[in-house]
Amino acid sequence: MKGSFQDALKSLEPLELPKVTPPLEILAAVEKIPDLARSDMLRAYGKLILSERLFQALMELPMEFRKEWLLMLKEKNNI
Repeated sequence: MKGSFQDALKSLEPLELPKVTPPLEILAAVEKIPDLARSDMLRAYGKLILSERLFQALMELPMEFRKEWLLMLKEKNNI
């Protein structure tokens, strides 16, 4: 074995947990989207709290694209 005892111990260290955005922050972001119908807002919120990747993708979009993108997701994925 080429590895040391210290190397073996390092492999047992806990892994860092992935970032999880609090639901309140997701709700605040969705509420800022202009002219988004209440039902669309609730559907989007429900989907975004389950997928950190989708939420991050939303946040990368300029504000003027967010509503249209969420509505496209709704049509495509029935959110």
